[in-house]
Amino acid sequence: MAANGVNSNSLPFPALMGNLSWLWMINFYQVFCSGIFKFWSEMLRVEKPDWQSENVVVLDTEAFKLRQFTRRKSRASILILPPQAGHHSCIADYALPGQSLVALCKEHSECTIYAVEWKSAEVSRRHETIDDLVRQMLQCLDLIGGEVHVIGLCQAGWLASICASLYPEKISSLILGGAPIDFTAGGGKLQDTVQNLPMPFYEGLVRLGAGLMDGKFIGTGFKNFNPYDRYVGDYLKLLTNIDDPKVVDRSRRFRAWYEHTQHLSGAWYLQAVYELFKENRLVQGKLKVMGRYVSLKNITCPVVLIAGANDDITLQPQLFNMARHVSGKVLKMVIPDCGHIGLFMKKQALEGYWKRALGFVFRGTSRELMPHDTKVVYMSERKSLTQGAQE
Repeated sequence: MAANGVNSNSLPFPALMGNLSWLWMINFYQVFCSGIFKFWSEMLRVEKPDWQSENVVVLDTEAFKLRQFTRRKSRASILILPPQAGHHSCIADYALPGQSLVALCKEHSECTIYAVEWKSAEVSRRHETIDDLVRQMLQCLDLIGGEVHVIGLCQAGWLASICASLYPEKISSLILGGAPIDFTAGGGKLQDTVQNLPMPFYEGLVRLGAGLMDGKFIGTGFKNFNPYDRYVGDYLKLLTNIDDPKVVDRSRRFRAWYEHTQHLSGAWYLQAVYELFKENRLVQGKLKVMGRYVSLKNITCPVVLIAGANDDITLQPQLFNMARHVSGKVLKMVIPDCGHIGLFMKKQALEGYWKRALGFVFRGTSRELMPHDTKVVYMSERKSLTQGAQE
């Protein structure tokens, strides 16, 4: 009883505070459930990746489509070869604006722009070898004709290099991004995995795919290189930002590309694992394709090598050691704070480095076109390079 005779327990404040607590809990529960519902709705959403820039298909075969993104401007053309690594080829035209290598080439060159879209392999294509990959690339080069500048991304880099070695007259320049050429140099997660797992393991995977390498196996392997990020971190980021449209859109776009897998021919996949990744025959001149041994010395055109500082799939020596084996001038660039996939679609990488790569190819070695951490390597310098050195 208070001094004024009023019982303090009869005041409405305790009851009001209790009601507010319940209201807060109910509101929190509603928001939490709404967020969980949105998260799972987003996770269950299935979209197929696709090209972002307007284009027409100028060649359609069992193995690939050749897409043309600009009208014929001159005899000079750019041919973009996306990787065949279990994912859709539209990584070369990932998002507009700012995350498209196709769009960058359109803006910063006067060339006609083409890109290959590799198709998921059917069982009827299970016997295709690296010879067949070269024939497919030659189909594109012959149809395009004239002066063709080739961009090879990741695994397409070694294919482009093989073709440039065997048919140097057909390719005017090479730009390689995150491409393994000296496969065993520097180690790394991928190389360690390949060396530690015997060939019967890979052959077993191909048998499970009825002669094909199932893209889901490849995707799972890449996820296991960074398990926390791929199995936990990506989803936590989406859940905690489920009401942010930009974060949701980025997550949706990446999942559409990353989770949509494609199959590879088992024959060339096993050939690449053994002859390239395990035996490293390309830089040794021991790889036989189209009935001839491949010699990188036959590459006399300008070559640009672009690596990511944080790339744990293709380490810098695996790409940069190519400079010791080719005969033309070479420009090497390292993109800071950039991983493997970011090489092909990160805005800072495209605007800051790929644009300068095009400048090197089309306008020579003018220093104002190059960032400070690039170096042009000439043939006379390569004789002094020691094994394993990085410039």
